Amino acid sequence: MITLSKITRDDAKEAAMMFLGILAMWTDCFFDEKAGARLLNIDEGSYEGGDIHYDHAPPPVLEKYIPQSNLENAVFVRRIEEIFDFAQTGTWSGVDTINGTQYFGAWLEEAVIELGAFKQIFNRRPILSFKDSGVAMLGGGEDQILDTLFAITDAAEARWKLSERHDLTLDEIALLAGVGIKTVRNAVSLKGHDRLISAGRTEDKTVVDAEEAYRWLLTKKGFTGPFLYHEEPPFDSYETLGQFRHHCYVMRTLAKLEIAELAKNLGWNESLIQAYTDLEKLDVSEKLELLTPETLMQIGKFYQSEYLNTFVVDGSRILAAVVAEHRAKQLFN
Repeated sequence: MITLSKITRDDAKEAAMMFLGILAMWTDCFFDEKAGARLLNIDEGSYEGGDIHYDHAPPPVLEKYIPQSNLENAVFVRRIEEIFDFAQTGTWSGVDTINGTQYFGAWLEEAVIELGAFKQIFNRRPILSFKDSGVAMLGGGEDQILDTLFAITDAAEARWKLSERHDLTLDEIALLAGVGIKTVRNAVSLKGHDRLISAGRTEDKTVVDAEEAYRWLLTKKGFTGPFLYHEEPPFDSYETLGQFRHHCYVMRTLAKLEIAELAKNLGWNESLIQAYTDLEKLDVSEKLELLTPETLMQIGKFYQSEYLNTFVVDGSRILAAVVAEHRAKQLFN
């Protein structure tokens, strides 16, 4: 498994150019022995065609051809480079080097659609070899080039789904969180305070709605953002302590306050500061009972919450239930 955060821009560019280079040399098998040279825009006289039998993948000669080629200007390579930052951090440079689009939404839609053709064909991992019995040059179960490109394109599509409020699969959430799929499956199946609540199944895959997926992602160190909220998210109730914590965290972040600054504004003592800090860390203990309905009312009014009733009433309910459960469990320790 390739970790998205460990891929560099150079890795992305190299994978895209190697991918196109292999495809170019593969065309020798269908057109003529110099077809690849014309696609690579290199000297045909010194070109060693892809229709011969190689015993190493990718072909060693390709490393020589790529610097001589014009692949770095290819649409696919430029698109992979453009989408790289968005895939990793959810941000866009504002530059569309291909179509000149100036608007983020239009650029993102174009990029996702254009790269969709690549995913549709190569997501099935077809094996490309230059001879029937030769070494696979591309495809199959494990392929560093395709793994790198899919990590980037899949992450970009997942972030697009977040921005458009579409459901995400568990695989997409794992990719953005920088964790293994088992971690996400456990978050769905377990009954912890930070459990991930699914929205059912689509095409035989468990999916999570964008709001819940984003809430869970914000608690993970491997998730690189960005912070998408510009206003307080709507809440009618809380199913988990994690959702209540999320409401607290988002309001504090929108107010651009650290916990110490919030505490100073509200005149909290050290015990109350620690209780609130534990809440944001989802560290459950009896200290959470210090977060009384009066304290929640104080917090909600300070932020001028539009969902004050839910924040105070349902927040008090979820805190009381969590503390009661914690005390009950202590009886068996």
